[in-house]
Amino acid sequence: MTGIRINGKGLAFTPGLLFAALFIAACQPNDDSDATGGDLCYSDITPISNVQGEEYHSPLQGTEQRVAGAVTHAEAGSGYFIEEPGDGRPTRASRALFVEWHPEAEGIQPGQHVVVGGRVEERGERRDKLTSLVAVGQFAVCESSLPMPLTQVQLPLSNKEREALEGMRVAMAQDLFVDDVYAHYRGRLTLAAGSPRRQPTEDREPGKAAERLAQENRQRALRVMQEDIRSTLLAAGSRLDLVVGVMGHDGREQLLLLESRQDRQFQEPEPLPAPAPGALRVVNANLLNYFNGNGRGGGFPNERGAESQRELDRQERRLSAAMAQMKPDLLAVQELENDGYGRYSAAQSLVDILDEGNSGPFAVVDRPENRLGTDVITVGLFYRESALERVGPSHTLDSAPFRNLSRQPLAQVFRDRSSGESFLVVVNHLKSKGSCPDSGPNQRQRDGQGCWNPARVEAVEALLPWAATIAEESGTGRILVLGDMNAYRKEDPIRAFRSGGYSELVEKMSGLPQHSYRFFGQAGTLDYAFASPAMAGNVESATIWHINSDWPARMELPQPWLRMSDHDPVVVDVRFTGDR
Repeated sequence: MTGIRINGKGLAFTPGLLFAALFIAACQPNDDSDATGGDLCYSDITPISNVQGEEYHSPLQGTEQRVAGAVTHAEAGSGYFIEEPGDGRPTRASRALFVEWHPEAEGIQPGQHVVVGGRVEERGERRDKLTSLVAVGQFAVCESSLPMPLTQVQLPLSNKEREALEGMRVAMAQDLFVDDVYAHYRGRLTLAAGSPRRQPTEDREPGKAAERLAQENRQRALRVMQEDIRSTLLAAGSRLDLVVGVMGHDGREQLLLLESRQDRQFQEPEPLPAPAPGALRVVNANLLNYFNGNGRGGGFPNERGAESQRELDRQERRLSAAMAQMKPDLLAVQELENDGYGRYSAAQSLVDILDEGNSGPFAVVDRPENRLGTDVITVGLFYRESALERVGPSHTLDSAPFRNLSRQPLAQVFRDRSSGESFLVVVNHLKSKGSCPDSGPNQRQRDGQGCWNPARVEAVEALLPWAATIAEESGTGRILVLGDMNAYRKEDPIRAFRSGGYSELVEKMSGLPQHSYRFFGQAGTLDYAFASPAMAGNVESATIWHINSDWPARMELPQPWLRMSDHDPVVVDVRFTGDR
């Protein structure tokens, strides 16, 4: 067998030329052969590993090359991957290549061995591009029955190691956990080796320690694309093993094109226990942009939130089911449409939802100006009138930290009807980490805290003395501060609460680790309940109910109260005994 030539040289049968030997055998006429390529199956080829090279870009970019390999994955209209056989172990240069779609590829199937000629180019938007063969001018199917290559790999993988696996068919026989399901409805997941990933500043100090963990998180994660999107519903924390797929690319970064996997059972969250008799239940919930159109079935799309009445109905069904499970006496919310408190407002629609499943009636804490702040979203307080009564007017703070940055907070003193004791509740929503400035102290400092960190700290430092003054004037030392702080547990704004003498109740009552949110799969806490020293002693329990952040959006879920938002609610039970 001397027909095939690599770079113009005759073959000798050595282990290093295993691919060539297998390919020659595949191209020899025999009774089972379905070769259709004629002489092209015996032509000179360039090894794919030479085309790929050992750097991020091909050393042969822009040149015309002819390559051969087994088809491992094909997408009509896009292209297909081919790979040279190897010994099952990674090497410094990938043995696989992406081939741009061409008419002759119609009907191509994994397992076929082909010869292809075209121009070498790099495809993609970032440094991590996909080495590809484009403008294909030569194509032949030489065999359809040889096994596809498979390379054993394990996470973590560095960028260089991933580059050396580009386009290759790989198997991962290790414990992998799903930790990003945000785009599950589009077939996209992220897997992490060892355990689901955590936000660096949730567990580590900002700075070098957090940056090290961020790098570790990147190396032990792998994005996945699965074609059968709804075959098995996966929540964050689901455990997989025996994962097989092709190391593909989406034009921005590498992702595994999933071929097969083995799932292990994920336990869905238990229903939330009802509060103990005599206890008040306080809930904090980010509503994920609750807008109700014009409140009369029209006015869509909103500036945010639901784009149609149908979407709003779906959002309200999940919201109603979750509230019926939690049974709040006092509800603090963020991301409520800021359209006042009238009959057709989002606030009144939320009152109606609470009344339906929670033994109302409920009332909303309003403002005399019929609006709180200038943003399109705002915070809100809702309470069961049979359990609580308002004491005096509501309060807000519109000083500099709350102008066009953090949303204006809302504060109200309540009296517990059962015990007669009073306490102050403050709800707030601090500035997010998005829309970063290009300069100044609020730009990203690369310490893991994101941008606008000083703005969030300034808001907390203004909030605490303001709340203390309201409480003192009302004759109580009990203060409960709730909200979406847009800061993880080790970050400066949370330190500011602790420095002000406040206890973080979930950590105190339920321990660590915790999370209420996932950002690109990494779990951390953004939603909190802080108590002043006088209030902390009245707390019986505090927990985060994981019904949202671990579950995918836009999919059918096993319980109607799952995924009513992207943040998990914080649930605090308090009891007053008459002591001040």
